[in-house]
Amino acid sequence: MSAARIAVVGAGVAGLACAQTLRRRGLDVVVFDKSNAPGGRLATRQTDHGSFDHGAQYFTAQDPEFQEEAQHWRERGVVERWDARVVAFTAANVEDKAGIERYVGVPGMRSLCDHLAADLDVRLESMVNRVERDGAGWRVHVSPNPATDQVRFDGVVVTAPSAQALDLVRASPTLSAEVAAVQWDPCWAAMLALARPSQIDFDAAFFNDDPILGWAARDSAKPGRATGLPVDVRWVLHAKPRWSRQFFEMDADTAAQWLARAFAARMRRPLLRAHLIGHRWRYATPINPLTRRFLWDGEQRLGAAGDWCHGPRVEAAFLSGRALGAAIAG
Repeated sequence: MSAARIAVVGAGVAGLACAQTLRRRGLDVVVFDKSNAPGGRLATRQTDHGSFDHGAQYFTAQDPEFQEEAQHWRERGVVERWDARVVAFTAANVEDKAGIERYVGVPGMRSLCDHLAADLDVRLESMVNRVERDGAGWRVHVSPNPATDQVRFDGVVVTAPSAQALDLVRASPTLSAEVAAVQWDPCWAAMLALARPSQIDFDAAFFNDDPILGWAARDSAKPGRATGLPVDVRWVLHAKPRWSRQFFEMDADTAAQWLARAFAARMRRPLLRAHLIGHRWRYATPINPLTRRFLWDGEQRLGAAGDWCHGPRVEAAFLSGRALGAAIAG
């Protein structure tokens, strides 16, 4: 397939890792994403009060292949180790969660995907509505750019969350059955900037005993996040999956208010807000990821990859995309 043209749907970690692998093997690759920036759930929101990593908070590196890649990114200043004090709240005590190396993108989590996308043909604000067979190849129907409909691809890779990928892989009954089996938890997130220092003595926390809060991270404590503002204290709060499901249809402002109040109550102190916005992640975490690293129908030349294939981690998404790219290239 050295002269093949492959369409990759999704410019998150898995899609970009797949596209990079294909390009390095000599294939012609076009990446489509509906958003205005690459990243997927490695998202960074820019505001007048500084940036917020409101999706994935950090990543770890356990697989030797991914550890090597993480070191490569560190050497280029794309990521840095986050030496944070991370704690876990339980009903009985507060426990330090030490001994885990955590990495973050610099100056935001999205920076990693910006780096991966740098030498690729990435078409942003391009919604793939459907893919259809055209002889031995594929047509990819994209809005608002119907000219793409005339381009023939030799294969299609879908790296969107499985619930969004399902309609695009229906040409393969085998893939469809596996993709349809994966279920997801949503997550409400709140981005909170404070008007004065809070005197909280940790950088991030898991809340194992709270009905609303699941996680809080002092975004302003991550490497490369300084803004120069008089007060630079920014927190990202994530709700528990159960609460997010129960109040899925709540408006974003109200959800953010609930999270901010819950955080202040757990910290037992008033938190004077300078900025507060909410964001709902419809597909935040795969509940039952597949045990296979990727899916590939060689007859149809149709594949899928992502963190829902091998575990809900940035590492798993990257290795899933890379492995699929290697399998396609042969």
